[in-house]
Amino acid sequence: MLVIYAKLEISARDRVEIEDIRQRFDRLQGRVEPHFTLVFPFAGVPLDDVLDHARSIAAGVAPIPFRLAGVAAVPDPLSPAAHLFLLPDEGDQTISDLHDRLYSGVLARNLHPTAVYLPHVTVGRFERYEDAKTAAASLPAVDIPGRLSVMTIGDFDGEGVEDLHNVRLGAP
Repeated sequence: MLVIYAKLEISARDRVEIEDIRQRFDRLQGRVEPHFTLVFPFAGVPLDDVLDHARSIAAGVAPIPFRLAGVAAVPDPLSPAAHLFLLPDEGDQTISDLHDRLYSGVLARNLHPTAVYLPHVTVGRFERYEDAKTAAASLPAVDIPGRLSVMTIGDFDGEGVEDLHNVRLGAP
């Protein structure tokens, strides 16, 4: 399955902070870098069409500054599981707008009709929501500034991601 995401451009110190959290709570830690998922895993669209679409959208979007400042336990809308998210308080609307633009054209049919997009960096996965809430309460406040300047199209096998193509934001 293909996926489109943007890896965090953050300081080495902040990367260590995120990876420490992920090591405790995220089974995908070490298999994919911390990131914002922009288009969730999908199938049925040829890679060349996805790449053309991503390039077209990216050309009209400048790099996105963000600041991660919130920690939240969030129920999975499609299963009984829950997630631990770092949430941006700056850049969130621009990231959400990019997500919406990507789910047009060849990717429009892959948008889940009831799922609401919340820009986030996943740092934990849990079988139960209560466990995610306990984990969120155990974490200190975060203040992680960063930037997104590249979208990555990857091949997601359910356990990890292989990067296939990078698409620079703002590139013609």
